Amino acid sequence: MDLQNLIAKKRSSLKSCKTIITDPLGNKYEVECGQVKKLEKSLPFIIDEKPDLQIANIIPGLYLSSQDPVVCNDLLKKYKIQHVLSIGVNIFEKYDDIHYYTCDLLDLPESNIIPSAKKCIDIIHANHKENILVHCNAGVSRSPTIVIAYLMIIMKLSYDEAYDKVKRARSCIRPNDGFVKQLRSIENTKFVDKA
Repeated sequence: MDLQNLIAKKRSSLKSCKTIITDPLGNKYEVECGQVKKLEKSLPFIIDEKPDLQIANIIPGLYLSSQDPVVCNDLLKKYKIQHVLSIGVNIFEKYDDIHYYTCDLLDLPESNIIPSAKKCIDIIHANHKENILVHCNAGVSRSPTIVIAYLMIIMKLSYDEAYDKVKRARSCIRPNDGFVKQLRSIENTKFVDKA
């Protein structure tokens, strides 16, 4: 039996399967046996309805998370959080016994992180003795970037050392490429005068 006949024989014994494809505009298609059928339009992304309630302790007094724990008073009390620093996110549910700070920063590679980092490092440094939680929407790019910058400037860590420390505490972090490039550019600098 030649290769073509072998492939044809194997293909005929395969079970039929359906593949659902969603394009970037939310158009949804079903593909089965080479036939394409258009389905009802949907959102072009997956909605994650499961909250991310992980609060990572980076160093004593400094915590990192997504936005989900920020509205969970029991978790904030468990970690004795007295300050919350929101990066690019507005929190509407606030608790009287917690101090809130915000910093605007878009999660775009071209966003300049330096002004935000300076502001946030000052806030973190002033409040870490009373437990500060730094968060953004997902706790993956913006807030880890700020925490890494803090470790680099205050603790004098290299980018790789700071990144590894944060990654060990919160494994899902992934600062965008533009943020990484800027963090590497501040390595061994003193853009914030702290001793």
